[in-house]
Amino acid sequence: MSFKPTLQDFHAKALSDYGIDDIWPEPVLKAAKIASEELTQDKDYLEEFPFVTIDGEDAKDFDDAIFCTFNDDGFHLKVAIADVSFFVREHSALDLEAAKRTTSVYMPKKVVPMLPERLSNELCSLQPNKRRRCLCVEINFDKDGHITNYKFHRGVIKSVARLTYTEVEEQLLNGVKDTKYKESLEASFALFNKLTINKGYRGALDFSINEPFLKTNSDGSVESIESRKRLTAHKLIEEFMLAANISAADFLSHYPEQGIYRIHEHPESLKIERLSQVLKNRGINWNGDREDINNLSTFINKVNKRDDASILNMLILQSMQRAEYSTINKGHFGLKFPKYTHFTSPIRRYPDLLVHRLIIASLDQKEFNFDGLQLTLEDCSIKERSAEFASKQVIQNLICNYVKQFSGKNFSGYITGVKEFGLFVEVPELFTSGLLHVNDLPNDFYRYNARHHCLDGKRRGNKFSLGDRIDVFIGDVKELEGKISLYY
Repeated sequence: MSFKPTLQDFHAKALSDYGIDDIWPEPVLKAAKIASEELTQDKDYLEEFPFVTIDGEDAKDFDDAIFCTFNDDGFHLKVAIADVSFFVREHSALDLEAAKRTTSVYMPKKVVPMLPERLSNELCSLQPNKRRRCLCVEINFDKDGHITNYKFHRGVIKSVARLTYTEVEEQLLNGVKDTKYKESLEASFALFNKLTINKGYRGALDFSINEPFLKTNSDGSVESIESRKRLTAHKLIEEFMLAANISAADFLSHYPEQGIYRIHEHPESLKIERLSQVLKNRGINWNGDREDINNLSTFINKVNKRDDASILNMLILQSMQRAEYSTINKGHFGLKFPKYTHFTSPIRRYPDLLVHRLIIASLDQKEFNFDGLQLTLEDCSIKERSAEFASKQVIQNLICNYVKQFSGKNFSGYITGVKEFGLFVEVPELFTSGLLHVNDLPNDFYRYNARHHCLDGKRRGNKFSLGDRIDVFIGDVKELEGKISLYY
């Protein structure tokens, strides 16, 4: 009987492959167990406002809560973020473990949190109808949705509702019924519309790539795969968190020494040349000069009208640099912000916790220790990638498990990678890719053309180029390795 790997096998392999530890040291669990809110009976003025949290159905670690209102000048937005720094004191057992992990890891049916669940899902989580400590940023916008001023301060909130994206989407379409937060959500919708317009003017990149949503059975196996829906409610929270993050970045920029920034540098010229050549092969005239790059968001909008939009978006995204953390501000190319940081998720990202500490130190007029900060941020960037790859690996394992039933069946795909040894082909219907080995291509003598990213058949003139549409058959599927062999 052949070995059939389970979801637990996929989890274990991903954690092992990327050096992720899901075992908690006893001193850390003990510190989490004895942690206390230490709240007084005195009511904070923030408790008067009907904050709500908006998250996914399965979420338990509620980092952020929002309250919005209209005013004479435009809008007033309060974004309350869990005050993790109150519970995770510098150099404590909890802090040392969080600094070692640097991020929570989200995989299908499994989360490896940065903080023990007693903190991440309880004491720090902004649960409804419970008094919770927060670091709040209050932001004023003019009538066009531009930030006029902001202020940071610590406080206590009592969220009136735990809403899901689906619930907010329904209220966005059909009206807000609950009077507790009706005015706040209606003001939120109006502010969001202004921020969306500004995003377009700013030229922020908004990629359109089909991401898989895996509908699983009780045993973790995949029942079906659908395109993940990105609701307007998701975008609303994204825009509000961006506003909070750029306010935090501006606050930090007044430090004369170092800061903590989320940077995204301009694309490298070599990758832009490659992208330009690939697009020209697809009949798209794009040179990748300074003007083209500055107007990339407009170009993406045009590309999105094509049938192969998702693949072209993927190729454009592959030409971008990765965002990372740094003490030196270099701006954020993708978001088109001159300064940006991460402030809104201290439960699951260590850089956010550091940003909180830096803001609080400034508010309290205390010194902040910058020693070794750049090395810490570089480690956070590395481990962020490992967490992302581990998650993607498990998703790929599950997709392979699902795809096995289609062995020998024909699917339409696009070439997303060309190497001397063969072609990587994305199959949109299955939300995955596989390898079509050069030996399984039509009989010819193939040469790899690095400049044009293609395999040229010298005897019969066969040619396979990056971005080409191609029909393939599903061959051998190795679930635990996450590999699919394709045939022509």
